[in-house]
Order: sequence, then C-alpha cells, then structure tokens
Amino acid sequence: MASFLDLLDTVKEKGPLLAAAGVSAHVFYWSRGERGAKEARAWVYANLMVNTLALLTTVNNHGSWTSIYAWLLGIGKVFIINICFYVSLFASTLTYRAFFHRLHHFPGPFSLKLSKFVTGYENLEKNRNFERVWNLHRQYGDIVRTGPQELSILSAEAIDVIYGPSSKCTRGPWYDRLKGSGDFTHDYAVFHMRDPAVHSQRRKALWDKVFSGRALKSYQPMVIRTTEKFLDALMHRVNQPLSVPSTMSLLSYDIMGVVGWGYSFNNIETWELNPSLSFVKNMRNGQHVMVHTPWLISLLMSLPGAGSAIREYGNWIQDRIQEKRKQEEVNEVPGEDIMTRMLPSMRDLSTKALYSEGELLVIAGGDTSSVTMSVIIYHLALNPFIQRKLQAELDSAAAKRQTESALPNESPEDTYYRSISSLPYLNACVSEALRIQPPVHGGIQRKTPPEGIHIPNDKGTTTFILGDTIVSVPILPVQNDPRYYRNPEEYVPERWTDEKPDWIMNKAAYFPFVGGTYSCVGKGLAYIELRVVVAMLFGRFDVRLADGEDGRRFREETRDTFVANLGELKVVFSKRR
Repeated sequence: MASFLDLLDTVKEKGPLLAAAGVSAHVFYWSRGERGAKEARAWVYANLMVNTLALLTTVNNHGSWTSIYAWLLGIGKVFIINICFYVSLFASTLTYRAFFHRLHHFPGPFSLKLSKFVTGYENLEKNRNFERVWNLHRQYGDIVRTGPQELSILSAEAIDVIYGPSSKCTRGPWYDRLKGSGDFTHDYAVFHMRDPAVHSQRRKALWDKVFSGRALKSYQPMVIRTTEKFLDALMHRVNQPLSVPSTMSLLSYDIMGVVGWGYSFNNIETWELNPSLSFVKNMRNGQHVMVHTPWLISLLMSLPGAGSAIREYGNWIQDRIQEKRKQEEVNEVPGEDIMTRMLPSMRDLSTKALYSEGELLVIAGGDTSSVTMSVIIYHLALNPFIQRKLQAELDSAAAKRQTESALPNESPEDTYYRSISSLPYLNACVSEALRIQPPVHGGIQRKTPPEGIHIPNDKGTTTFILGDTIVSVPILPVQNDPRYYRNPEEYVPERWTDEKPDWIMNKAAYFPFVGGTYSCVGKGLAYIELRVVVAMLFGRFDVRLADGEDGRRFREETRDTFVANLGELKVVFSKRR
C-alpha cells in the first residue's frame, strides 16, 4: 500500500509539470522543422539519461542499493513519469496535426493527418501504396494530404514545379532512410544527397563523366555481347514456360556486372541469380515500409548490432572495389567499364562514401531495366499484332544492314546499335512501356523551399503549398490519367509515332526518369539496354503467354517497393521462322 501511495503522490506532485513538459516538447521542439534520425537518436539517448537518473535518485532516497522495494519503487516512478510525459506529448502532437496544422485544410483521410504508421502497417500487408494513393486521389481530388507534413499531387502541371530544372524543391527525408551514424552530407552515395550543391558536386565529379555520350557509346558493345550470350542460353529453353521477371533479372544484373564492374555475375551461365545479389532484391522489398517512417529506420540502423546484413553486403562491395583497384594496377590498357572510369575520381572520397557509390552502381543498374523489359514482353505477348509490327520493323532494319557499309572504325556492335537506335516503332514500344508501367510507380519525395511553391491547375489559378512541406507526384497514376492520355490503360505504341499523336494530350505528364537537378543519371544507359534487348529478343524469338497464363498476377500482384517488384508472369519463347 505504501508503494502505491508513493506512486500516487508522484502523479499528484509531478503530473501537471510532466504534462506541461510533454506539451512544451512538442510545441518548442518536435513541431519546429524537420526532425530526422539525428534528432531521434539524441532524444533516445537523453531519455535514457533522464530515466536512469530518476531511477538511481529514487533508489538512493528510499533505501539501500540492495533493497528490492527501492528498485521496484524506482522503476514504478520512472514508468509513471514516462506515462505522464508521453501521453501529453502525443495528445498535443495529434491534436495539433488534426486541427491546427498548417496543412489541415487539405483533404485526406483523418488517420493520415495524424501519422504515417498506418500506411506503413498497411503496406506490410498489401504493399501496393501506389494503388492506395491513386484511390485517395479518386476520392479527395488532385491534392491529398497523405501524411502529417506530406501532400500527394496528381497533376501534370505540378511536375515541372516540383521536379523541373528550375525547381527549388530539394529531396525529402526518405533519402535519409539508410543513414545511421556518420557525416550525413558527404559519407553517402549521390542518390542519398539532399543538399543540391553537394549533390551537384559529387554528380559532376563521378557520375556525369561515366554517362557522357562518348562513354555511353563504349558501353554499347558490352550490352550487345551480354545480350547475345543471354539469347544463346535462352535458345536451350525454348518452348517451355519461363518466369519473365526472374529471367530478365538474370540478364539485367549481368549487363550491370559487365558494364558497371567489368565482369559478369554468371547469372546467365548458371541460369540463377548470383547469391551475392539476392540481398539487393531482399533489401528493395523492404523499402515500402522505409518510405513512410525513414527516421525510425535510420534510428534503428544506428543502434549497436543493427544492420548487420547491410554491413555484410557493404563488405562484399568493398571486396569488389579492392579487386577492381588491384586489377587496374596490372592492366596495361584501362577497362571501359563504369567503375574503372570512376576510380581515379574516387581517391578523395571517404571509405564509407566510396562503398556507398559502389552499392548504388549495383542497385540502380539491376532491376530498373528488367522491370521495363518485362513490361514490354508482357504487352507484346498479349498483343500479337504489336509484336509482328515490331518484328517487321526489325527485319527491315536487318535487311538494310546487309546492304550498307559500316562507317570508318565502326565495330559490328556499333553498326548494329546505330541501325536500331532510331527505329520509330521500337522506341515507341519502349516509351509506351515506361508510360503505362514505369519502374517507379509511386511519387518521388521532394521538400518545398522555405518560400513555398505555387501549383497551377486547369482552371487558370494556382494552389499555394507552404514551405518545408513534403510533396510528390505519383508517377504511374499521372502517366495513366485520362486527362493526359487517351485510353491510358491500353498499351498503344502508336501514340508515340505520327500514327496517333493526338493520343497524348499533355506530354508534360511523362516523367519515368523524373528530371531536373536530381534526374536519373543512368537514363542514357537504360535506353541503350532497352533498345538492344528488345530488338535482339524479338528479332530472334516469338513470345506468347504460357498455357493457363492470363497475366492477372502480373497486373494484380506487382508490389510497390520503390522500384516495382513485378508479379509473376509465365511466357513461352519460340524461335522465329
């Protein structure tokens, strides 16, 4: 009874003060600007210190250090203190977000005004956030509040304002998702850098030069030779059902290995994904949760013992870079791959930044291209007319190559790529796949500048978005909006040719590679891969859906994992006659 009365006295004496402290913590700290992993980590450590001090003080004041009663009383008081403080903190936070937040006038589900934990939980079950956001726009309109500090904007007019070359928006907190300890500004890959100046400096120093026009031309033979090896292996698997997403991942990762690192991962030879790459896919599959609570993931990553799998993967990247350095020291002729070209510019990077850029090369070069390859195969298998039309164009280009002479100092691979790179229908098939199902389905986070932004609408007016707001434009929903594309749910390559140009009502609603300061640096290489693979594959093979396959799983089981994790699709390749 005495211990209960002591705890009750604690509530009476310190409850109001603790409640006031909780409200003050929200008003004067948590509601003031962006609070990420560093702040969350500092908060946890400060709480541990305060709770430890309260526990030890209570034990010291109520008995000896060996008294069980004193320790239990101390633990009880610490518990009461935290209850009083955090109940008031959360109550203040939720009340503010629901009724007084500067975004309270934007429509959206009440639960999302309070927290994004609900979204993270739902994504653990369904993992189709792009579809969820799309449905919210159907219900609430073009601008929807999808988080306490976040808006989703379904508007082609918003794309240039948020992502364009002159946009003042910067990357959002999602890009901090894998940052634990260390220098948040310089210790990470260019993909994670939010500061425009720092990002531009790193991008120019490393990435722009390895994706210059001259560099891209040197990658063409590597892509063609790797694809040729893939088609030879595929020849032994004709007339049998094959998984399209899995099969195209084998090719895309081997292309990434050859072009990015100068050696193959031997996926094609073994016809299974290299075990070292499995972690890449598994990590990607977890990003659908990270996008909604990046600060929590960053906090967990900073705890002792956390992220061991990621560190193991980082060690694997470290070994690859060290091998590459040793290899280039003995090579008389430098390699043409991306990593070889980057190594001289990497000397001034920290060890952590160096390995982060290596990780980016593996991740960015893998699944993004295979998604679009798979989408093209899916639609051409469903539409034999489109498949035959593409093959007729490829056959015509092949016949033309037989009668034309190669340019001076031009390799056979360069001649081949020159003959297909400007084929109208081939490029239309690629563009339509990138429109109807882009590799990234959802919105790419941006943070508005302090002065805010104005979003134009079709009524001739604008909507003002306050500064320091997280905004995004969902890519797949915009690129499938009937306001911008006629019959957007249909795969119609002709909309990109002079046959049906009126089927595109607003070209601004096409941004599969985003744009502006943070645009995809590998866009040029992606187009090379897609043109080569599609041209060589359909030049040699016919493709049809496997028996019993209707494509439903491919449509309905695709998961939103930043880069889409495609649903299963079985097709049969057969040699063309």
